[in-house]
Amino acid sequence: MTAVKERLAAGPDLDLDTVRFGSGGGPAVTILGGVHGDEPEGVLAAYRVADELASAHVRGTVTVLPRANPPALAAGTRHGDGGVNLARVFPGDPGGDLSARIAHAIARELIEPCDLLIDLHSAGRRYRMPPMCGFGAAGTLGGRPLLDAARTTPFPYLWAHGSVAPGRSVSHADALGKPWAYFESGGGGALREADLDLYVRGVLRLLEVAGAVEPVSFAGPPPGRQTVVTGGDGDTDTGVLVTVAGSFASSVSAGDAVSSGQRIGAVYDDGGRRAEVVRASSSGIVMMLRHELRVAPGDVAAIVAGADRRAA
Repeated sequence: MTAVKERLAAGPDLDLDTVRFGSGGGPAVTILGGVHGDEPEGVLAAYRVADELASAHVRGTVTVLPRANPPALAAGTRHGDGGVNLARVFPGDPGGDLSARIAHAIARELIEPCDLLIDLHSAGRRYRMPPMCGFGAAGTLGGRPLLDAARTTPFPYLWAHGSVAPGRSVSHADALGKPWAYFESGGGGALREADLDLYVRGVLRLLEVAGAVEPVSFAGPPPGRQTVVTGGDGDTDTGVLVTVAGSFASSVSAGDAVSSGQRIGAVYDDGGRRAEVVRASSSGIVMMLRHELRVAPGDVAAIVAGADRRAA
């Protein structure tokens, strides 16, 4: 399949480089990577998806934007120009700051015309997350519940969101009634080849279900067992908070099942004394866990979401 490289103007001094496959006649899918500058998994996976699509039969149109936030990626930081979190300003503002203009360009040109949005994230440097696919619980894809589509991906954890807070790419798609999914994994400043494979296989599976591509052999079978998680909207700025400054030592791992009140970790002061014990506020699965050692009051130690045993 011939790739068409295009430049999306996000401001007087910034263009976003996209790669488009297909020429219509089927669903339009948008794939984003690099919304946060400390999440290289999505960037590399988006490029690898583009490589796979170059030899696939695309029935509709698939547009890949590997580097959605060039200023943040250049700095290697979660937030971009002016310390703004791009994933909190959608649908953006053409007359706003650089982040608002980036969000507006992506929203107008890539999200609003699409039939499916896939946003590739990771836990970044500060956190750890189990490999998972998050999606809108009420959405449908290819005439099937989006949960069924998520089950075809290779991710061991599937997070069904009943709602999402405004400002994210997926919340803009959600407000427009469009199906959406996002991927998370890894973190801690490290990158595993296995996680990249999960991302690429997951994207190809969703493209197959959407009817955007012919079946791709690389996609492989789904895992034998998946845990479906519910509750919360995946906002990494909310969760179990620490209330003192110091060093955080975890006592669980990302993906662990915990009970309400169970110890997640502890914060130690600079004299080595335990200043705070951090406990789960509810029972469920640890979907995000603090990896960075130093913490300040108000920092998120973990996100715990409920496991839907009926759907698992």
